[in-house]
Amino acid sequence: MKIITLLTLLLLVSCSGKDEQFCQCLSAGEQLNAYTQQFLDKTPSAEETNTVNELKKAKTEACKTYQMMRGDIMRQKKAACEE
Repeated sequence: MKIITLLTLLLLVSCSGKDEQFCQCLSAGEQLNAYTQQFLDKTPSAEETNTVNELKKAKTEACKTYQMMRGDIMRQKKAACEE
């Protein structure tokens, strides 16, 4: 019983609080989305395509450790970033 209580407490402590790396991942995704929205009605130039590729690379790098994260944990981390 003590082990279960300890593991539950450890899980709650590790899930609470702000994960700065995850917040950077969210920010990188938001930057990419905001930038690419302008290309819904037009084709990007070569320079704009390079910028999109750089933003994609930055997002991929910032989010690489979160690719297989469960949705419920991801929502908790996102909520902590928004506080």
